[in-house]
Amino acid sequence: MSFDKNKIFRTIIISIVFLSLMVFGQWYYAKNVVEKTVQRVLYQDQHVSSVEIKKEKDEIVIYLTLKDVDNLMTVYLKIQDIIERQLKTQPFKLKIVNNISPIIKDLYYDEIQFIIYEALQTGEFTQMKAQLDKIQYMESQITPKPVEIKVFIDVENLYLQIKSNEYTLYEVIKRE
Repeated sequence: MSFDKNKIFRTIIISIVFLSLMVFGQWYYAKNVVEKTVQRVLYQDQHVSSVEIKKEKDEIVIYLTLKDVDNLMTVYLKIQDIIERQLKTQPFKLKIVNNISPIIKDLYYDEIQFIIYEALQTGEFTQMKAQLDKIQYMESQITPKPVEIKVFIDVENLYLQIKSNEYTLYEVIKRE
């Protein structure tokens, strides 16, 4: 049995070209069709200010900047549902980009985060709410700019939003 070297060479070249076209097609579809569709659909939501989509490791990471939100929990769940419908089975992570002032940053890192995480560990959410209301009241006495602190809880997450004028901190914390 004789082997025709030209046939083998042509078969290998055709296989490489076909495989390259398939990989390129998959990349193009993921980058320009799926990601652009998700971005377009998210921009239709009135609460979304900007969207940036990146592929990191084995998942898609969606960086979202929100406009002024009254109830972070309902907005977050709605946006998460939109993304799940668009991406179907693809794994993704939703990250909120914040616009925080030094006052909000200090308030969160020096006081609020400890209260939140303690409540998540102990389950004492009414005590957490009372402490956050106290902080909000104290801040309104100290600064002329009112600070508004809201917390929402569901089975999976705790949703924290802190506002002071045009600055906001939106934080979604997983409940273990």
